[in-house]
This record gives sequence, C-alpha cells and structure tokens, in this order.
Amino acid sequence: MREDVFITTQNYTKFEALCQDLLNTSLGLEMAIVVGSSGRGKSMSAERIITMNQNTVLVRFQDRFTHVGLIREIGFMLGGTRPRSTDRCFEIIQNELAYRRRIILVDEADRMSLRHFNTLRDLHDVLKAPIVMIGEESILTQLERERRLKSRVAYEIRFEPIGQVDVAAFYRAAMNQGLTTKQAVTLARHSGGDFRRVINDAIQIERTMKASGLRDVTDELVKEICGENGSPSA
Repeated sequence: MREDVFITTQNYTKFEALCQDLLNTSLGLEMAIVVGSSGRGKSMSAERIITMNQNTVLVRFQDRFTHVGLIREIGFMLGGTRPRSTDRCFEIIQNELAYRRRIILVDEADRMSLRHFNTLRDLHDVLKAPIVMIGEESILTQLERERRLKSRVAYEIRFEPIGQVDVAAFYRAAMNQGLTTKQAVTLARHSGGDFRRVINDAIQIERTMKASGLRDVTDELVKEICGENGSPSA
C-alpha cells in the first residue's frame, strides 16, 4: 500500500494551490497560515510539497530554537550552512531568495513565541519572502495579539476533518479498492477526521485481506475493523 497518496485529500489540494498562488503572484502581502487540529495531515502535506516543488523549503520549529536559531535553520535549508552571525545568516537567506523566489514553510508554528513570529515578519517585509506558518488552532490566538502580524496574513487555509470523499479517494489510489458509500462513511467516521487513523485502518484491512485471500473490501471487514458503530476507537 502506498501511504504517500494522502495527496488525494482535498486539504492537500488546497495547500498545493496556495503555494502556487504565492509563487505566481507578488502582492506585497505574502504571509499565510495553514491551520488545523492534529492528525489532519498538515505536516505530511508540507513534506510532500517540498519533495514535489523545488521552490519551497520546510523548517520544523523546535522549542530549543531562539529567534536567532530559527534564522539559522532557515538559512541552512536555503543555503546549506548555519553561520553563527545573525547578519551572515540573513545575507545567505537574502542571496538565495534573490537567486530564486522560494516559499518558506514553517511547521509547528503554533509553538513559536511572539519574537519568533516577528522574526518571520522581518524576513517577509525586508526580503519579500513568501512565508507559510503551519500549526494548530492556537496559532490564530497568537496572531490576534499582534495586529502587525495579523494584517500581513493574506491567506488562511483550514485543514478540515478527513471525510468520506477523502477516504474513498485514498483507498482507490493506495489499494486500488473502490469502496461503497456505506464503507467510506463508516471508515471516515471511525477515523474521527484523523488521517493517521485512515492509514492505520487501511493497513489493518490490507493485512486481513491478504491473510484471508479477499480481493475486495467487504462490509463485514469494515465492520470488523471499525466496530459495530464505526466510532473512533480510544
């Protein structure tokens, strides 16, 4: 089974379209946020995007990063080096972006402090760099506290819970299985909107099919994996 075909989800399609818009237009307001609860596929989508689009780089924020550490990490992703000097890091980022316009994706951005946010704002303002901040819903509260930041966010995408259409598309692409509407609804409900649960259920279903010699997903198999009511397991 190919797990990377989560790109069939509507959430990924919106994210990919956002990146294309940021690369193709220059309006002076090129900060964006991608927000959603854990398990919606935000990080997986970001990782897929950077493998498919050479004009994007991804930095995963870590609690150990100072604001200077964040600049160094961005410099490394763009230029392959982490100078200790803030000015030198900034110069590397500036040179790389002048050579080729790229989007800076920052994952786990909801864990950042106000100083980290303002560091990204400075990069955006001075270098005209498109920046996408990815995180859970708390990022919205943090941005509301700083009007100068909020006013620069031109795009906002919400990753919605994984639904019936996403589940059906995933099974078709990953396992070459056409689910019935009932099966897709049950599996979507069992996932609780979490894409990781969709993948885990699919792995169990695939293993059971191989062990029992089944060629198609059956209602009985879906019922076995999801339980009687199809509600998310603990």
